[in-house]
Amino acid sequence: MGTSKSYGGPTSGLVPSFVDDPTPPTQPRPPATAPAPPNAPAAPGGPSAPQPTQPLAPAAPTVPRTPPRPDTQGTGSLGGARGNFTRFARTGSRSSLGSALSGYVRSGTGGARRAARRMGSSRAAASGLLGVVRDFQRLGPTETLRQLNLAGLAAQPAADVFVAILEFICPPGGAVDDAIARQAMLETIGDLAESGVGSFDTLTPQQLQDVFLDFISRSIEGRVMADLGGRGITLPDDIAAVESAQAQLHDFVEGATRGQLAGRLEGLERLSDRDIESVVNQIYETAFELVAVAGEAAA
Repeated sequence: MGTSKSYGGPTSGLVPSFVDDPTPPTQPRPPATAPAPPNAPAAPGGPSAPQPTQPLAPAAPTVPRTPPRPDTQGTGSLGGARGNFTRFARTGSRSSLGSALSGYVRSGTGGARRAARRMGSSRAAASGLLGVVRDFQRLGPTETLRQLNLAGLAAQPAADVFVAILEFICPPGGAVDDAIARQAMLETIGDLAESGVGSFDTLTPQQLQDVFLDFISRSIEGRVMADLGGRGITLPDDIAAVESAQAQLHDFVEGATRGQLAGRLEGLERLSDRDIESVVNQIYETAFELVAVAGEAAA
């Protein structure tokens, strides 16, 4: 939403600049090569194939080429939430923001579960990012990056490495839903750069989990701004109002979710790719419920 200036965030924040001008897609990740069977015959005229002593390390999670579209079935009217968000944008009222967010989740989207299903591309990107966090803990930084053809970057600054990882877990697309996920990741990388962390291979599990949770918050903010903010703030004359609203929205969402969600990331190294997708879905649903409860308390 434009707060991470080092990584080219848009000035308006509501619709990222790359929505109408997507960059060319990156090459897909090459599949892992399976080891030869123990009794495989030798190639004609060649020596016997060496027998592997250990199985290959598990591959990094595969990010779907076509992320699921946001599920908007069963949603109600966003009119009430938009009205409260407009009042919040004009006055900075925390109670109006709370009413907007609780109304958005409870009535506008049809509840926390449906709000989570609205996060189509963001759920896919979050699964890919959490898979990187898992593999870092399970396999180490070099092997995690090797599976992305990025092994040579392990000692590079963490923010630079995540820029490269971005192309695998959050490829560019032309839809607003794709733009929300990609911009959330860019802002997360900007936050990481501003925090002053070192190289990728020196990150701690806690720092990596913080990156993931930051993405969750940023993507929720992006979804809310896309659904409610577009009609609540006039551009380009109100850029200062946009930045102020975004900052307050970020503080509200992060304050409602960060501490409560951290405990759901224990034992990541034991999770399969399917487990990770399930965890991501649960985290988004829980996050929206937390936001709704906090909104009701603030209203």
